[in-house]
Amino acid sequence: MPRFKKKTRYGPDDIAYGINPVTVALERGLARRLIVVPRVDGSYSERVRRLIDWAVELGLPVEVTDEARMAQLTRDGVHQGVACRIRLPEPLALEEVAARLRELKSGLVLLVDQVTDPHNLGAIIRTACAVGTAAVVLPGRRTATLTPSVHKASAGMSLIAPLVVGRNLAQAAGALKEAGCWVVAAQPGEGSENALTFDWPEKTALIVGSEGAGISELMLKLSDFRVHLPMEPGVESLNVNAATAALCYLWKRSHETGSL
Repeated sequence: MPRFKKKTRYGPDDIAYGINPVTVALERGLARRLIVVPRVDGSYSERVRRLIDWAVELGLPVEVTDEARMAQLTRDGVHQGVACRIRLPEPLALEEVAARLRELKSGLVLLVDQVTDPHNLGAIIRTACAVGTAAVVLPGRRTATLTPSVHKASAGMSLIAPLVVGRNLAQAAGALKEAGCWVVAAQPGEGSENALTFDWPEKTALIVGSEGAGISELMLKLSDFRVHLPMEPGVESLNVNAATAALCYLWKRSHETGSL
């Protein structure tokens, strides 16, 4: 039985919570401290117990806390009785992504514009990992940051995804064009092509935006093409993460994935 540490004070932004994100953090050596909440009878679920044993094997501190403190740390997230303090991995450099794309026959990069909901961002990152995108570019403003909610919504994939963080999207689009990418904006309206019949470029930088704010005018002007998913009558649009998943797999159907 491990000797549990008394709770310490730290903020919620260096936390990953839930079985999957904590598992990924332990696998990748990103966990610094495990935090657990016992059940009413003082026991732990089998999955949490395995994580405790794993953390002990790795020599990590294991902290037991109560439900109120865990709710505070996770901002009332569905924590499944476990969380961990983490260090985020170093993001990719845009220049590194561009250089790699020059060597690839095909590749997909996501440019995320004005997606402020952490659950949507997490789902987009999870899709990006599933498809094998070369990178996901997140700007320094007007888009959700890598919070515990994003880690949870991505099932921990935000801890291993090929992320470029804090870059100006317009500059990123320019660099990707120089690396051979065509910029495609997921935007309905005049001049937008049906994504089902669109001839997807081998190297695509796909811009996705929120349902409300959409894609900024500047990014639309920088795009080479615009595409949309056809909707049945009475259906206005899909949630951004669902639309992103559909578009990514339409690209994947056409080309081999160029992942870094």
